[in-house]
Amino acid sequence: MALDTEADSLHSFFHKTCLIQLTADGTNFIIDPLALNSDDLVPLWEVVEDPAIPMLMHGSDYDIRVLDRDYDTRIRGLVDTQIMAQVLGEPKTGLAALLEKELGLTLDKKHQRADWGRRPLTPSQVAYAAADTAHLEDLAKRLRTRLQDLDRWDWAEEEFRRLETVRHNPVEPNPLAFERVKGVRAFRGEARDRAFSLFEWREGEAKRLDIPPFKVLGNKTLVAMAESPPEDKGELVKMNGIGPRFVRRWGDRILSIIHRPQRAPKWKRTPRAPEPGAKVIRRLKRIGAVRDAVAGELAIEPGLVCAKACLLAVASMKPRCVTLADLDAAGLHGWRLEVLGPMFLEALADE
Repeated sequence: MALDTEADSLHSFFHKTCLIQLTADGTNFIIDPLALNSDDLVPLWEVVEDPAIPMLMHGSDYDIRVLDRDYDTRIRGLVDTQIMAQVLGEPKTGLAALLEKELGLTLDKKHQRADWGRRPLTPSQVAYAAADTAHLEDLAKRLRTRLQDLDRWDWAEEEFRRLETVRHNPVEPNPLAFERVKGVRAFRGEARDRAFSLFEWREGEAKRLDIPPFKVLGNKTLVAMAESPPEDKGELVKMNGIGPRFVRRWGDRILSIIHRPQRAPKWKRTPRAPEPGAKVIRRLKRIGAVRDAVAGELAIEPGLVCAKACLLAVASMKPRCVTLADLDAAGLHGWRLEVLGPMFLEALADE
């Protein structure tokens, strides 16, 4: 079975699964979860969670998190064609690029940013959604053959099993979230207070209306308003990103906020991770050079062969890694340990 989902993250504050696409035995199915109770989908999740049934997906990380969040369901038997392409070293791993290269198919991208929460869906939208799963089986067969020819199918399977463990992590409330808006961290005093107050108001309105915050007030306009607050509605309406409609709807409230802002939470310096010592840096350079050389030979992105965090963990081990078990304890597992392990140990032995 091939599976995909569509959500409305670009069009709502409270994101939700708006569409579920399936392809099985050559037939495409489009399920509208907004028209169903969650219990109605239980039979589908029983199939999805059966590891004996391969579940074909593409770029499944987000879908896995969404299904966990909305339905508490787990993907089992995952086969992800994007992961397959990455392990093959494909420079372009998007579905459209792979279908064109492997199967000579061209996908229509015109509904990429569609609001999947709106009803009714047009026939064009339904066709677009169905295409996301319709060709995954043929694509997976082609990519699997290439992986097996390179003796990398086991590598891909290891990545599938790791991806199955991904879960949705709720965003924890953060009173300093407004500092993520570009330009705000430089503010002090009343400008900082205004930025905080505008940000909090925007979040509240976005929640109330169930729309993305940027559709209430754009970041650039928020920063400009905090830095140089308009005196009245006449000045407000002239600001970039503000129009007469905005002023009629929110003008009085905005002027009240920027002229009497709340006190922003105290600025906190983000603690820096301790700098690695000279010995660790030397180790990093040696094993990093090994990683890059192997990645070049395999024609795979260096970060996929071994992430920077894993390199640092290996270089920081005390005492120094001297066995494959030591490398495994530092986080170098599976096919990566097999490919890099002996060369890492050789590089680390040269202290």
